[in-house]
Amino acid sequence: MGNRVDNKAPKFTTKRGNTYYINFRLPDGTFFRRSLGTDSLRAVEVTMSRLSPYIPLVQNGSLSVAQFKMHIDGFREATQRDFDTYLLDWLRMGVEEAQRMPDLGRFQRKIDSETAISPAATVTEAKGRADLHLNRVYSGDDSTARMMLAALHQKKVAFSQKDLDHAYEVAGQIDMHQAMLHQAYEAFYAGDIVRYRALVESMQSQLADTEKLKKTVIKQAVVTVDAPEADNTPLLSEAWKMFVAEKGKTWAITISRENNRFYEVLMHVLGDVPVGRITKQHIRQTLAVIESLPRRNLKPYSDMSLDECIDFDVPEDDLISSANVKKHLKIYSSFFKVFLKDEKDILEKSPTEGIKYEVTENKGGHYTKPEMKRLIERLSTFTDWRKDYFLTLIYTGARRGEMAVIRKEHIRKDEETGRYYIFIGGGKTEHAQRQIPVSKKIESLLLSRIKSLKSADLVFGDLPTYEHIAFQWRSLMEECNIPKYNEFGQKRVIHACRHTFISEAITKTGNATLVQFVVGHSRTQSLGITARYTHRPPLNELLKVVDSVDW
Repeated sequence: MGNRVDNKAPKFTTKRGNTYYINFRLPDGTFFRRSLGTDSLRAVEVTMSRLSPYIPLVQNGSLSVAQFKMHIDGFREATQRDFDTYLLDWLRMGVEEAQRMPDLGRFQRKIDSETAISPAATVTEAKGRADLHLNRVYSGDDSTARMMLAALHQKKVAFSQKDLDHAYEVAGQIDMHQAMLHQAYEAFYAGDIVRYRALVESMQSQLADTEKLKKTVIKQAVVTVDAPEADNTPLLSEAWKMFVAEKGKTWAITISRENNRFYEVLMHVLGDVPVGRITKQHIRQTLAVIESLPRRNLKPYSDMSLDECIDFDVPEDDLISSANVKKHLKIYSSFFKVFLKDEKDILEKSPTEGIKYEVTENKGGHYTKPEMKRLIERLSTFTDWRKDYFLTLIYTGARRGEMAVIRKEHIRKDEETGRYYIFIGGGKTEHAQRQIPVSKKIESLLLSRIKSLKSADLVFGDLPTYEHIAFQWRSLMEECNIPKYNEFGQKRVIHACRHTFISEAITKTGNATLVQFVVGHSRTQSLGITARYTHRPPLNELLKVVDSVDW
């Protein structure tokens, strides 16, 4: 079947078979074509709203095809903030570890009262580790730099040749800081407390200096607004004061606070520049920053400054909704178009004109049966944490956070049925405390994993960071040819395994209430709670739920 233009599809896209493609002419007359990997119009609209601004840049030659491909894959260019954040994370961890040294003996006693830390052995090991990091600096070894660039790549951050010198500089600071940390270990366990304290103070000083430097960079505009020769329009701060003075009289207190928060983001991204210099691209870039912000009513974000929130790697579940992003655009449109252009004639054209933002449904999608089969078949070939962790999520319907904190002692055997279950001690709601029967599909896998663990050890103690887990799941989906959005435009992430488990279990058992007990949902009248389940059902009843889920 040939290519065809879908009248409803966004500009620069075609549909071949059931798959959408980006398709446009390059400067040399050839065509750029690449699959978007989906048949969902909604998913394509969301993707193209992000990619469309870059296509004219590719067509005029100012953006290379390789760079554009990275934008398609969700990459963004590395910034000073990326390197600073990575360095600060290492410095903070080093200082915290150094400060904990006097408590290590007590911690060790709690863990194993029979075994004490050997000062002599620790001194020897610490000296070896300090020498290792110093030798990297002396020899120009690029191990730490490569580790940092790999970590940035996993976060979809692209770097160019010009970033390499910066990477080596940061890596050198990390290696020297790690050398000081191990020198502090050596001094502490050698009994040289004066040297230990001096090293800790030096590490703290480096951290404080780096934090000050970063704050200076953060205060600068995220977007550089190029200045034309002459611009007699008011500064952004002055124009906003005019706007608030006239329009703010009718705002309720809550609306006033909210609008000022929206203004703070705009000011942070653009800086205090004349409003006449602000373009559509600047508004789009501001919206991109807003999309990465957390919901400020949640901890720990409610205690953070705007700078800290922008800098933080926010888990996907904590991001603000698309409806909230659109509210930002709405107030920006009122400010630029209605007030500055239509009413005050300060602007000839508003930078918000023509910019649209699609509000997407928060409800996540689920995976189809063929997709689940492909995921499970691929996972069965893995030998690391991915196999055990993801299969456990698939066959329990549990939340990510719940599985990340279970310990060996939480996997127990029921005397009546002889089946194992996972005891969840608490969580998101009062109903989160529950028993999850272990499916026969993963029983041997879990028992093998915990066999050598101590009772208090985490079952999944080898998990990487939250973001890296999400990255690995996305990679798994790509390997299994599973699009990010389903045909209804609903996004599928790891949490969609939970939606899928619930849907399958309710379909198979016909008993939504039993399923609620397994997955830890609140029991409501609308889902048919009866007197039979006023109290928690026994495990042999719950087994019907997990045993019904078979892909």
